[in-house]
Amino acid sequence: MWIPVLLAVIAVSYLLGSIPTGYLVVKSIKKIDIRTVGSGNIGATNVKRVLGMKWFVIVLCLDALKGFVPVVVFTSFFGASYPWIGVAAAVSAVLGHTFTIFLNFKGGKGVATALGIFLALCPASTLTAFAVFVVMVLFFRYISAGSIMAAILLPIFVLNYGEGGYLRLVQIASVAVAAFVIYKHIDNIKRLIDGTENKFEFGENKKPEETAAKGAKK
Repeated sequence: MWIPVLLAVIAVSYLLGSIPTGYLVVKSIKKIDIRTVGSGNIGATNVKRVLGMKWFVIVLCLDALKGFVPVVVFTSFFGASYPWIGVAAAVSAVLGHTFTIFLNFKGGKGVATALGIFLALCPASTLTAFAVFVVMVLFFRYISAGSIMAAILLPIFVLNYGEGGYLRLVQIASVAVAAFVIYKHIDNIKRLIDGTENKFEFGENKKPEETAAKGAKK
């Protein structure tokens, strides 16, 4: 009985995670492909380069919901019988976001969706890691550096708070997802070392149309 449930949870969570929020938002508002703009990523940071701060926040929240919703829903329905089901949904949602079936399996870096899944699995640890992320961005203005630091510290916070879950699967998942997020930021790490990484600018972009036009020419 558990195999059909697991397969259904994996499929639905993956498909929900695969919804390319940033791509769809930019496409519907500016009629351009966000993959031709700025970093070419479909995540919230690149959305801001085109649409400004408001849409950065909106896309960030929507991407987080893609992870939060399946974990909460499937845990509510099947968690009593299958305590591990939330972790299965969580990993599937992150893989959906980073390897979306709707964009030839090329998606975002998984940070916002990881935020959503871990808010559902281990809220205290996640909020603490998110606080670290916010402080890093405020002081250094590098989204990538904040994401990497939060990813590194999350498993430590999970262990410290004891939010281990079934057979410590949440702890294992936090290590695995953190490692995956760091891997997806390898290019950012290189740019941070070289001093060429773009800093995050708070507030609205002055001329997002020009940013989009320049990116489209690359």
